[in-house]
Order: sequence, then C-alpha cells, then structure tokens
Amino acid sequence: MKKEKKQIVLNGSLLRPLSVGRGAILHAGGNIYHTSRVVAILEESEDCVRFETQNSHYYLSMSPFPLAAVSPLPVRLAACA
Repeated sequence: MKKEKKQIVLNGSLLRPLSVGRGAILHAGGNIYHTSRVVAILEESEDCVRFETQNSHYYLSMSPFPLAAVSPLPVRLAACA
C-alpha cells in the first residue's frame, strides 16, 4: 500500500528559485524550512507556488513579496550606509 504524501500549506517566500532535483528553501512564520528534493513544480504564479517533494505536497502563498521569490535572477542585498 502506497503512503499518501503530507499536504503542507504555508504563507511565506522562497529563498531561492525552485529547481527540480534540489531541495526548496522557504521562509514562513519566522522560520526557515529546507525540504527534501523537489520532484515536480505543479504551479508557479506571482502570488503562489505549488510543488511536490519526495515526501510532501507544498502550497506556498507568497504575499506580500511574490516577485522576488519567483525571479530567476540572483538577488543581492545592498549595504545601507
């Protein structure tokens, strides 16, 4: 009998773009989460992403900063003087 994957719903942001074969890194609720390897990206939009890992199905609502999370360009922090 095949075990059903856990459903995880979070409100937060991706700390790097999703990539099949790599674990996702998420920031939600003041915590940083490292997932098992992503096996499928099911949906990507400006305000949410759905993906499947080896162990779970994730739904991540990315408000209020959605565009930074789905950007394929590297993001660098600027120093404030």
